[in-house]
Amino acid sequence: MVAALRPGRRHLLAAAATVAGALPAQATEGLRSIAARHGVTYGCAVQADWLQTDAVYAAAIAREAAALVPEGGAKWWDLRPAEGRFDFSALDAITGFAAKHGQVVRGHTLVWHAAMRPWTEAALEAGPARARRELEAHLDGVLGHAAGSIRDWDVANEAVADPWNSTELLKDSPWLRALGPAYLDLAFRLARARDLGLTLTYNDYGCEHDTPHDAEKRRRVLALVRGMLDRGVPIDAVGLQGHLHRDAAFSAPALASFVRSLRDLGLAVLITELDVIEPPEPSDPAPRDAAAAAITHAFVSTVLEAGGRAVLTWGITDPYSWANTEPAMARADGLPGRPLPLDAGFRPKPMWHALARAFAGQPWP
Repeated sequence: MVAALRPGRRHLLAAAATVAGALPAQATEGLRSIAARHGVTYGCAVQADWLQTDAVYAAAIAREAAALVPEGGAKWWDLRPAEGRFDFSALDAITGFAAKHGQVVRGHTLVWHAAMRPWTEAALEAGPARARRELEAHLDGVLGHAAGSIRDWDVANEAVADPWNSTELLKDSPWLRALGPAYLDLAFRLARARDLGLTLTYNDYGCEHDTPHDAEKRRRVLALVRGMLDRGVPIDAVGLQGHLHRDAAFSAPALASFVRSLRDLGLAVLITELDVIEPPEPSDPAPRDAAAAAITHAFVSTVLEAGGRAVLTWGITDPYSWANTEPAMARADGLPGRPLPLDAGFRPKPMWHALARAFAGQPWP
């Protein structure tokens, strides 16, 4: 399916050029149904306030997605506003919406080095005993509350060190400093003890492209999960975030080998946060969209061919993407980013059609 793309980026660019402006503006059904016909689950990240205040956004989410993941509503920052207190309002809004529309929800994320309140960071700095108590209290509260609505959790997120700034396996973090390298094993074991039927996932970025850093990140992620399995740690899946850099080198054989290695360990593989991060040029949306569609199709097709069965984008429509809401992600030319399947008018873009074709096993373009 992606044989024509395997030699590298030049084929992605050629494919993009042939389809610029050639795809229809409207779709007759959502990606959720297209994916389901081919045994694939498609979903996206959502935010509760937009589901509640933007009817067009909510309708698009209901039509397009079979699975939802809270973009922020299940992180420590949202769930633990103060010591000893939980706030499930945003998470409940998402799970309630999903129940109404026949969707499943993934949890993101139980243990992460970011998105924590100052009180939590202070608790971790108080020593290992306090840190473990807070971790256990968090898992008790969150997994207990969500047991009926969330059956798959990113237990840990982005714990592997980035090769460009560390030679260590694990990233320096408040959890590592508080509990040592075994904190990941502990988190997965505690999660399994609280819910034997939960799917426990490790989630990370930086494994997507054909660069020395990505190759080393893949090696480290594989070493991490293989070590966990060797120690009898319960882990069921690995999530590849898929924040694609539009013009970065890509190798289908390298990525497929990594996915197959994970599958050979008995782990499920899913794409969890797919979007396309653009360089500052060109400004014309047609070639931008075509290039984004080409790398999307190559990446998704490769993962699915190698055994992946779920794809989630990090949002559904461009204006609500972090590429447009986070100042640090702003394009140098001031134009809005175009990282997601639907444009500002909720119309399918070439990326949408690339996903549909990848789900159906069709080549690009």
